Amino acid sequence: MATLNSSLHANDSDECFGDFCYCWLSLNFKALDMSTFFFYLFFLLVGLIENIIVIWINWQMKKSRKESNLYIFNMAVADMCAVLFIPFRMTETIYNYHWMWGSFLCKLDSFFYAVNLYSSIFFLACFSVDGYVTLRYPFQAQGSRERRIRRMVCVCVWTVAILISIPQFVYSEIFGTVYIYCFADSMLSLNVTNSLTLLFGFIIPLPIIIVSNVFTARAVKDSSNVESIRTRKIIYVYIIVFLLCWAPYYIFLFLSLIDMFLSCIMIQLVYFLYDLMECLTFSHCIINPILYNFIHKDFRYHLAANVVKYMPKQYVKEDDDVSISSDTRHIVVIT
Repeated sequence: MATLNSSLHANDSDECFGDFCYCWLSLNFKALDMSTFFFYLFFLLVGLIENIIVIWINWQMKKSRKESNLYIFNMAVADMCAVLFIPFRMTETIYNYHWMWGSFLCKLDSFFYAVNLYSSIFFLACFSVDGYVTLRYPFQAQGSRERRIRRMVCVCVWTVAILISIPQFVYSEIFGTVYIYCFADSMLSLNVTNSLTLLFGFIIPLPIIIVSNVFTARAVKDSSNVESIRTRKIIYVYIIVFLLCWAPYYIFLFLSLIDMFLSCIMIQLVYFLYDLMECLTFSHCIINPILYNFIHKDFRYHLAANVVKYMPKQYVKEDDDVSISSDTRHIVVIT
């Protein structure tokens, strides 16, 4: 986490000119930028590996996986795209937010960040709703009609995410001569894009995700077996992790929208920590693969089977007792 200077303080007497006042805080921007850079590096390396594995295994499982996993596959694609744009933000951070990639990539970076932010959250909401519907109506949820509906929902999610991200592309511009910054072209544009992000990225999906998961947890509450108890715990973890990944950023986003009502010191702290909060939203790119894929036995089973399939023969041996897939009667065991 980014560190503040140990001498963080406000002047006892702020300088005021009419209705406008300056307050002074001693903030360690260099430490903040370095912390942000290493967070980005961590999210890039881990997120890249995890999401490649998730996409690969889900593609291998396309014939046998549950149709609801279509949302997980698309969420992994969205997270993967978000991770691929992290290097732009890393270089921007290390060079004191100097943008060196030109106007078009400035627009494209803002656009893709918004698309992947929206789509990842939308697919998470779809998965939450689908989980409850599948649990309550298991036979109706597995028909060919429902499969077509899920695929249409995925197309609609990407379409909506792209459409509401267009303002990010339109309003993002580069400014400056010596130091060039990639930013919204006006405060009005910034407030419009931030309001859209707050509304569609958090205010609308949040109750959908929470209510769907709570209903799902209550639906499995009747059963007292170990698997049902574990399922309920995982469902509540879904909600907690979603809030931990996104709530801090959206709180700061909301505070930036109402900065005219904040104290001078609060305003400086909000904008000081804003970029770090935005950086930490990428944590969902490494948490989602773990929470929705790696902790499930079926995924780990297919991962092990696919890894072993590509291992050199001298490192594996056959055991006639158990089969690893529908295509073979043997299990390959790592020696």
